[in-house]
Amino acid sequence: MRYAHQNRNGIMDTRKLKHFIALAEHCSFHRAADAVHLSQSALSRSIQSLEEELGVSLFDRSGNRTKITPAGTVLLGNARRLLLDTHELMREMALFHEGNVGSIALAVSPTPASVFLAPYLAEVSRKRPGLRLDTWIGRTPELVDAIRNEKYDVAIVDASAIVDPDGLTVEHLASLEGGFLVRHDHPLAGTSRCTLKDIGQHPVTCSPVSDDLARRLVDRFGPGGHPARLVTYFCDSYHVQRDLALSSDTVAMSTLAAMQPELGAGRLVRLVVDDDAPLLGHYALVRLTARSVSPALADLCVYARDHFERLSREGRQGNEGK
Repeated sequence: MRYAHQNRNGIMDTRKLKHFIALAEHCSFHRAADAVHLSQSALSRSIQSLEEELGVSLFDRSGNRTKITPAGTVLLGNARRLLLDTHELMREMALFHEGNVGSIALAVSPTPASVFLAPYLAEVSRKRPGLRLDTWIGRTPELVDAIRNEKYDVAIVDASAIVDPDGLTVEHLASLEGGFLVRHDHPLAGTSRCTLKDIGQHPVTCSPVSDDLARRLVDRFGPGGHPARLVTYFCDSYHVQRDLALSSDTVAMSTLAAMQPELGAGRLVRLVVDDDAPLLGHYALVRLTARSVSPALADLCVYARDHFERLSREGRQGNEGK
């Protein structure tokens, strides 16, 4: 679909703005033409037409490389904002029309995937059966990049792994406690209190660790607590970590909520390590600030806040009952 905006000479076609942005980013008619699926001659005509409409030269075509002019630099930022505003306008109208149907593109890192995804989907199936969910499980840095590129509407990720929040709305959720877990008949299971050295006598598995958590582990346990020295098996899947801990002497360093069914049934037990201070995982909802929020997406955010708060509260109550 194509939209148009008024300029001082009449109507500006947003297709031309997309062509202009592509050339500004690639600095090559050949690469830009490939990016927008045009021939070089068609792209050249589009850029020339835009320059005539605006009455300025947007590119310096002398030499071997196409360079953007000062006027082009001014247009570039405005063009990007204009196209985003146009996209958001049409999206908001679609959301208004859709009501309780439509879709949400949701991205989650491994821990939120294990503790949030299934109960949320069950909630959606009851309250919004017409809503389509496109979900993706990945690691925080790639998911944050995907949010910036508008691939997903929202992500629930490891908050400590968000490096650059510029342009993003980051809402922190309740922290979740983690610990070292073993099967009920593990050699360490009957130990009233163990050390990191005791744990190090066995393989350790966990999901990928952020730099922030790595620093906190080192602060608490010393250099031996760094994941590069402590962890034997890094794995994104909590199901694999659980099965490995249940079927071997491997110690799972895990969010307790992800293993709650096994902990509740007594199949896994939590080790008391050194001073037994809690290991906390920090999580956040992340979305593009400039992007509108649909009613269904707003409901997802409310559910995530409540769900993580409940899990956190249950974790604290479990500790108090020990």
